[in-house]
Amino acid sequence: MNNIAFLFFSIALCFLQAETNDSEEVPKISIRFENQSLESALIQLESAVSQHEIMSEYQFVFQDTIVSNAKKINQDFKDKTIFQILDVLLANSGSGYVFLSGRFVIIYKKVDDLTKTAQHQKSIQGKVVDENGKIVRGVTVCIRKEDVTVTELTEGDTFTDEEGSFIVSTMPSNAYIIVMYLGYLPRVVHIKDAGLIKIEPNLVILDKVLHFGPRR
Repeated sequence: MNNIAFLFFSIALCFLQAETNDSEEVPKISIRFENQSLESALIQLESAVSQHEIMSEYQFVFQDTIVSNAKKINQDFKDKTIFQILDVLLANSGSGYVFLSGRFVIIYKKVDDLTKTAQHQKSIQGKVVDENGKIVRGVTVCIRKEDVTVTELTEGDTFTDEEGSFIVSTMPSNAYIIVMYLGYLPRVVHIKDAGLIKIEPNLVILDKVLHFGPRR
């Protein structure tokens, strides 16, 4: 019974992802921010995206606490992609974002620039656990080798083994690790924090899958 439920969940998740991957061109929106903090502006952008016909399935993941700049945001964007808007909002904020799997917009705290001058790491070993601290097998582990603002990842560099562990070799010291697992929110982690990575359930997807379930 559990296998059937998992199969149904997988099919439903694939269906949800396919809806946002049909269009190759990123839609454009218009939005205005008036005397707002960074956190408030990001929440408004998330709300605007969720109401957009094409982008409604995009899911924002605020992975870390948003540290608002003292300077308020007053700006009008017309016919811009969400990535163009995020580039402006997050400039010099200490936060970055990743567009992942055609549907996740992950906003995370970037490391200090000082790490960029360090030497290359020979290897990094880490472990992935769930919200209860239990090891998670078969997690996709991807590498971002440069601190670019936006990227799309389609293939994993490696997977966690039976012990929930992974090893990634030869990468720059400013690299980030992205972990993805079915039914859980993806995470962006700097390599210095990759020793133990905790993932959380994706409650939004779980709720949608339940609504797709068979009716009795």
